[in-house]
Amino acid sequence: MSVEDWLPQMLSRVIYVKGNELSEKCKNELIESLEKYNWEYEVVEGITPSTLNESDFPWDDLPNGRLESMKSHTNPEEKRKYKTKKSCLFNNLKFAQDVIKRNESMIFLEHDVLVTSPTPSIEEPEYFCFLNIDGAFKKPNVLANYPELVKWYTDNNHKLGVQDFPSSYPLRYYKDNEWKGECMTPGLSGYILTVKGSKRLLENVERYGLEQGDFTFNNKVIPMQYIYPSPLKFQNINPNLSHKL
Repeated sequence: MSVEDWLPQMLSRVIYVKGNELSEKCKNELIESLEKYNWEYEVVEGITPSTLNESDFPWDDLPNGRLESMKSHTNPEEKRKYKTKKSCLFNNLKFAQDVIKRNESMIFLEHDVLVTSPTPSIEEPEYFCFLNIDGAFKKPNVLANYPELVKWYTDNNHKLGVQDFPSSYPLRYYKDNEWKGECMTPGLSGYILTVKGSKRLLENVERYGLEQGDFTFNNKVIPMQYIYPSPLKFQNINPNLSHKL
C-alpha cells in the first residue's frame, strides 16, 4: 500500500506522567516510534491524584461500581486507588471533550506503547476503535494472565480491518449494576475516538456515573470496535502507574 492510499492522518495524543522517570522514558520511546512512522502527535501531561480536580466532572460514582467500592473500602491500599483510578478516567473524559472541541476524530495513546506502522488506513469508525488487540492479551499486559482471554484472542477468526467485538468475546463487565454482562475494552492503551463517540461517552458517563476508566468503555456506554492487525504494541516494561500513583 502506497502513501497515497492512506487516509488523512488523525492527531494522536500521548498521555504521560510528568516527573515520573519511567513514564518519561516510555514517552520518549513512544515519540521515537511516532516520528519513525510519521504520525502526527501532541504530548499532554496526564492528570494524577495530586492534580485531580473532581469538579471537572462533578458526577456521582456509578452505583455498585468498582470505583465506588474503592472509595469506601476498609483496606487503605484499595482506598488509596480511588483517586488514581479517577484520574485515569478523567484523562479519557478530557480527551473526549477535546475531540468535540476540535470537531475531528483523534487517537489516544498511553505512554507505554510503540507504534509499529503508519497511521491506520481505515474508514473512520462510528464511535470507538481499539488499536492494540494484538498486545492486549500478551505479557507484560495483565490480561495475559487469564487463559480464557488469551484463548479467545488466539482462536478467534479476526477479520482484517475494523470489526465489532463478537458475542464470543469473554471480557465482560462483572459488577452488579446496569452494565453487568457488557463487553469491555481490553484496556485503554490506544484507541480512536470520534466526535459522535465522544458525545455518547460523556452523555452516558454523566447519566450512569463515574467508573474505573477501562470498565467505562463498554458497549452499554459506547459501541466498541477494534482493528486487526494492530498498528501498535506494548513496550517491554509496563509502568503500571494506574495502580501505583
